[in-house]
This record gives sequence, C-alpha cells and structure tokens, in this order.
Amino acid sequence: MLLQVVTFTLLATASFAQNIVSWTEGASGSKFSIAIPDEQDAPFDIYGSIVVPATTTWASIAFGGCMLRSPLVVVWKNGTNVVAAPRWATAFHPPEIYTDAEITLLKSSSVNSTHWTANWVCTGCSSWEGGVMKALGNIPLGWGLSSRPMRDPASVNSSIPFHNVGMGHFEVNITKARNSEAYFVALTSES
Repeated sequence: MLLQVVTFTLLATASFAQNIVSWTEGASGSKFSIAIPDEQDAPFDIYGSIVVPATTTWASIAFGGCMLRSPLVVVWKNGTNVVAAPRWATAFHPPEIYTDAEITLLKSSSVNSTHWTANWVCTGCSSWEGGVMKALGNIPLGWGLSSRPMRDPASVNSSIPFHNVGMGHFEVNITKARNSEAYFVALTSES
C-alpha cells in the first residue's frame, strides 16, 4: 500500500514538470527564456525571463524573429527596479509603445550588483497584424542588448537607445516550452 501512494505522488508531481526553453547569448552571457500554455494555436500568453549583466541598460526579445513589424518586449533597470514595455517598430529606429499588447512584470524580477532579471507575462505578443507565433516546432526569436543610458528610465514611454552591445536572432523548439494550464497559471502567478 505504501508503494502505491509513493508511486502516485511521483506521477502527480511529474505531470506538472516545468517547461521553459532558454537561449544564452555567448558574448554577454545574457539569458532569454520563454514558456507558453498548452495551446494549439495563438493567441496565448507568453511567460518570459531575461537575465542580463548589471552593465546592460536594456534588453529585448522579438516574437516575430526580428525587430520590424513584430511584438517586442523591452525591459530595463531603473535603479533597484525593473521596467517592462511592449514595443513595435516599422523602421530601424527606436520602437514605439505597442498598444495591442500588455506586459505584466512579475514580483520575482530583481536587480543586484552583478545582474538583473525581468520576469514577465505578455498578453498580445503571440499574434499580431501580419503574423502569429507557432505553438509547436521551432520558432525564430530576435534579441537586442544595450549599455547606453535610457533617457527616462522611470517611464515605460522612455526612448530606447541603439542596441550597441548586440542584436540578432535565435531559434527555440517551442513545443518544449508548453505547460499544462495549472502549471502555466502557477508559473505566471504574482504570489
């Protein structure tokens, strides 16, 4: 009887395994991670985490694979706090606020002497005019990093300076980032 209870507990725990995919940029060591709910098609919320060195002013991830005409999540530090904003660019200049998406910055975001972390949920980043993020298989994502100062770091409307540290593309297998509804809710919870 004891063996059955232990087996059931292990199986129940395994059904809520954490599924997050990550990519680390080689030069800076910045880490970009995402997770999604177990949906077949967009729209769905996206959990994200970006961890960067303290010398990084801002970081971003692009859900269409590049900066242009796809939702961007741009995060930056403001003293000991983190700020996050959805952005959209139609040309190669600072992206504007993207009003079709909403970012919820999670309480687990933090700043310390060596690095800072932005943990967030984006509603409206998985589908946009002219594109959608697949929920299965490999997907392209874009990234950008800067060490240049923000004009007004306390404001979500602050202008974003050029990505002088770097920018580029990477690919992840989004199938490995899918989570049961219960686990995705737990992952994205404010508590």
